[in-house]
Parts: sequence; structure tokens; C-alpha cells
Amino acid sequence: MSLKKIVLVRYDRIGDVVLTLPMAEVLKQRGDCELIFLGRDYTRVLAEASPYIDGFISWDELKNLSPFAISKKLKKFNFDEVYIVSPGFKIALAFFLAGIKKRTGTGYRWYSFLFNNKVFEHRKTAQKNELEYNLSMLGWQGDYHFPPDFFAGIPKFKRFSPDKTKIITIIHPGSGGSAADLPLETFRELTSGLCKDGRFDVYLTGSREEIGKCQVVRGESSAKILAGELELDELISFIKEGDLFISNSTGPLHIAAAAGCFTVGFYPRVVQCSVERWGPYTDKKLIFKPEIGCSDCTLKQCARLECMKSINSDNILAAIDKKFVEIKNGNENETSNF
Repeated sequence: MSLKKIVLVRYDRIGDVVLTLPMAEVLKQRGDCELIFLGRDYTRVLAEASPYIDGFISWDELKNLSPFAISKKLKKFNFDEVYIVSPGFKIALAFFLAGIKKRTGTGYRWYSFLFNNKVFEHRKTAQKNELEYNLSMLGWQGDYHFPPDFFAGIPKFKRFSPDKTKIITIIHPGSGGSAADLPLETFRELTSGLCKDGRFDVYLTGSREEIGKCQVVRGESSAKILAGELELDELISFIKEGDLFISNSTGPLHIAAAAGCFTVGFYPRVVQCSVERWGPYTDKKLIFKPEIGCSDCTLKQCARLECMKSINSDNILAAIDKKFVEIKNGNENETSNF
């Protein structure tokens, strides 16, 4: 008998993909199958790094086609099942027209009649983590833990030589703009404090467009700027070697959690951006929210009140100091790829 062919659809950002890939592990554990991931080209590295993904389809090559043209391409794969984690009318119609037997997707969109296995959960209420919402599409119940081989397909790089006698610390001050960010000045104070401490080897990461932000954050400290120097696979490899990862709510924070890093994240009190839904899925974490009280918070209100400014760098440094032994012991048995 031929293997069952399943496709996972998630064509948005890095963090979304990291929190979707556990579905692949669960599906593989349930039985032999060929598992394909449909996503954006810039997240391809993440999908192909997973030992549970067997192939990749580029959404960038399909998105400008009509649903009928997309369906013709999909038919060639002879899929048995599809899980559409990123809801959208075009892709839902394309898989319907392709005649996929089992089509799983949300039950709360006007086009949900295109799915024959509907999931009735409102994610906007943030009752649980995005990863848990994703696994719910499979009927999964219980705890989940990222396996040690989650990024098994990432090659080893030897471009840098971090000081393994210290806590290898990665600070990622930028974000995708989907949530409210900690001010650069607070990141700068945090970076200065960690560098002066002497126990931390500090690196600043980001895209080429974020080099300026990283220069502001470094200030007069000894932190090394790697912004603009790392491709996504290199960033993942470097994060795997790290002990401590500090950032806003952004994709690399989820990479760090999946890689076993101790994470420090900063989140507004806005429901759709909340730590309850978008927090790093790990027990090894510190989470900071605005220290001013507000209700029915929105991103516009958060910006007007400058809520994120209320998160104090001294409190962050004190919390990290209390967790120092746990952070230090977290990766003590791992060997460097660099």
C-alpha cells in the first residue's frame, strides 16, 4: 500500500511556522505517512530542518495563481489529507477543487463549508497557546515538549567562537511589528548591565534593516553585533548554541524555545498579542508585561500610554540573576557547533 500523503498549510511568519511544526511530529507518531509543508519561501529552512517533514511546496509560487490553477498543481501530489492552519478562501477553495478527501480547517469563516472536518475554536480569545490551538486540529490533548532533534536538519556552522565559559546571550531587539515592543533604550540598559556583569557573552541579532537598532542597543557596551550577517539557518544554529535568548514577541524567540534556550520575552497586555497565545512554549522562561494597569487594551492605546516603557531594566536584570544557575545548567552538556 502507498503511504498516506498529508499536507500542512501555514504560509505566514517564522514564529507561526515553529508553532505549527509540532503537528508534523504528532502526525508521524500516529502512523507512516508522507508529510509535505506548504509555506512561504523564507520559512522553508524551518520546515526542511524538521525530521518529520518530507517535502515543501512554495506558496510564493502559487499565491498569484487562480484557485483553479492552484488546484491543478495540487492534484498532481495525490494528497489524502490537508490541514489548513493559515485560513484563507483561495487556498481552501483550491484544495476543495483538488478533491482532497479530508480537508481540516476552521469552522468559523464564511467559506468553512469548503472543509469537511471543521475545528470550532476562536483563537482571538487567546485561551491557550498558538501551538496548542494547532495541535487541537489533530484532536491532540495533553502536554507537548519540543524534542531535542526539532531542528535536526540545520547544518553546523563554524563562523563564530562564543565564550563557552560564560552565558552565551543573544539579544534580538527587533520584531515583525505585530506587537508592542520594549523600547530600544531599555534594551540598551539591559545589554549594558549584562556586559558589565562579566558572566555573559552578549550578541545582538537582527536583519540588515535592524543594524541601526542594534547599534543603538549596543551603545558603549562590549556586545557583538551580528545583525545582517546571519541567514536563517545560521541564526538557528547559533541560537541552538545559546544559553539565553532575550527579545520581543517575535519568531526567533520561538526558535529559541524550541531549541531549548532559556528565553526572556516582553509582551503587551493586548489580547491578540498576549503571552497566553504567543508566549514561548517552554518552562525555561521569564516573561515581562507592562507594570501599569489598564483594561480592554489595544495596540493603539498601548502606544499612546507607552505601556512598554514601564518595564524596568533593573527588574529584568535582577530576575535573570535569580535564574542564573538554571540558565547556566541548561546547555551544559551540549557541545558547540561554532
